[in-house]
Amino acid sequence: MTFKRKLNGWMAAALAALAAAVAVPLLAQDGNRTEPPAEAPAAGGSAFLVSDIDVDVVAGSAEAARVAAFREAARQAWPQLYARMTGVAASGAPKLPDSAIEGMVSGVEVQSEHFSDKRYVGKLGVVFDRVRAGERLPANARVLQSAPMLLLPVLADGGVTSVYEGRSPWLQAWSRFGTDSSPISYVRAGGNASDALLLTGWQARRDNRGLWRSILSRYGAENVLVAEAWLDRTYPGGPIVGTFLARHGPDSAVLTRFRLRAGAAGELDAMLDTAVRRIDSAYARALQSGVLRADPTLTLALEPVSVSPMLDPAESMGSMGTTVSVATPDAASWNAIEAALGGVPEVDGVTLLGLSIGGMSQIRINHAVDYAMLRYALDQRGWRLDGSLLRRRAEGEVPLPRPVVTLPSLPVADDAVTESGGPRDLMPSENER
Repeated sequence: MTFKRKLNGWMAAALAALAAAVAVPLLAQDGNRTEPPAEAPAAGGSAFLVSDIDVDVVAGSAEAARVAAFREAARQAWPQLYARMTGVAASGAPKLPDSAIEGMVSGVEVQSEHFSDKRYVGKLGVVFDRVRAGERLPANARVLQSAPMLLLPVLADGGVTSVYEGRSPWLQAWSRFGTDSSPISYVRAGGNASDALLLTGWQARRDNRGLWRSILSRYGAENVLVAEAWLDRTYPGGPIVGTFLARHGPDSAVLTRFRLRAGAAGELDAMLDTAVRRIDSAYARALQSGVLRADPTLTLALEPVSVSPMLDPAESMGSMGTTVSVATPDAASWNAIEAALGGVPEVDGVTLLGLSIGGMSQIRINHAVDYAMLRYALDQRGWRLDGSLLRRRAEGEVPLPRPVVTLPSLPVADDAVTESGGPRDLMPSENER
């Protein structure tokens, strides 16, 4: 079966309309067509989609130009797909004849097109069958696929920020996107009440790793992706300018930023679909370069561990807690801190409140002694507690002196009164001794 014969089935309706307009000059047709022909298979499930392929072909007729454009799009899409799925450069893709590429293609999506009687200009997406395309990958190749990533599609429109509250146009655009054609394993929330409460625009910018660790554990993800869309509407029903950002991680690092414009409100969905594809491409490039990966600090199973000896019940009732910040440049540093505090008898237990690798982590130290004695005990082990900051004692820094312990006052007996009615000293005087 030739490439032309394969496409003719679902092109028939489009070519019928084209035949009536072959004499119309180039660009006279709608330049913002975004819906694929009705017979084109949707990307997703068992398909890979490579989008945004620009073609400009001249042939003997309108039909010949369009078929040649589809063939050229598939020819360009194959190296891109190979690079996306294997992580190697597009130039390293096997050189295949058109017949071999035709065997992998299951359809073409028309994102936009303009044509005349002999010329076809368009932006196309090529849909590859997952199984047949997979057979063309080298036997020892590892198909590049990310760890599960929680997606937060943040939309700011008209002064209102939404994520999973309701069905925003931005959330619907991500729902339309065929994620099976992407190397990113997106995790999307269902949009129930708890999702709307946890996954907010405010949470998207918070760098609290302890909270992120709990959220990602809930959704079975290993990192977070924040796709932001900021819409600026000129007037109701008029042009819309969208500013889009692709962020990743609890620190909201920006991978890409770009702007798109919709000529009218009716073109909003098309603009958002284009933005989704561009953001996904940015995430795919970051995955290939090693920038986007699972964050081990967000998946550590860190449970509060008691590091104190057995305490007398009466003593444990008087245990206090002090919350401090401590530098944790890497994951191993937390283990060293935990072990060091575990060797201090005055410490009843340690609870990790928030781990920030490369920053300041929050911990709670439980202790039965007062703050001054705790500070002294830690100082004896080489740790200096200054207010709410715990740090290593600097070389040459003078150790803290042992705090003076103030004994509690002895109770005064009811009959221990002087002649004047005031209390008298119960300690014997020199003469009484």
